[in-house]
Amino acid sequence: MDIVKAQQQDLPDVLDIISSCIKHMESREIYQWDETYPDAEIIKEDIGNGHSYVMKDGGRCIAYVAINDVYEDEVPLFRQVNWSLNGEKTLYIHRLCVHPDYQGRGIAKKMLGFIEDTAAKNGYISIRLEAFGGNETALKMYEKSGYKKVGESYYRSIDLPCYCFDKVL
Repeated sequence: MDIVKAQQQDLPDVLDIISSCIKHMESREIYQWDETYPDAEIIKEDIGNGHSYVMKDGGRCIAYVAINDVYEDEVPLFRQVNWSLNGEKTLYIHRLCVHPDYQGRGIAKKMLGFIEDTAAKNGYISIRLEAFGGNETALKMYEKSGYKKVGESYYRSIDLPCYCFDKVL
């Protein structure tokens, strides 16, 4: 299994991963994503900006993530979070997901390791993300991986918070 930059031809596979994840989460009463987020336009933009990566198994995309360094401008609530570091070169994780057929195999953890290696190689000092409060599996993975819960945000008419995590590299 290889992790590579996503290309436009990967779009159908990535949209399948997201659609399958939405159905899987809803079956577990996790209402984190829906038909409006993340949508095809967001993913096209991720890919077009060179911010996204896929893990492939035999040519099939089985996991997806977008990473970049511009999140605070997108989410004004992030300015209110008590991050471990401020003003440092920070990488943000967005939309990390693994196709349900491949979940439970450590793939999200491998993707996280890839992200951390990429961040370190590119001079980032910390990594930040938010994780939906109703997704216990994701919350546990981030905590076990050394990410520290530093705040919460509410948006998109979701009743549960999204927890803000960071990790100093």
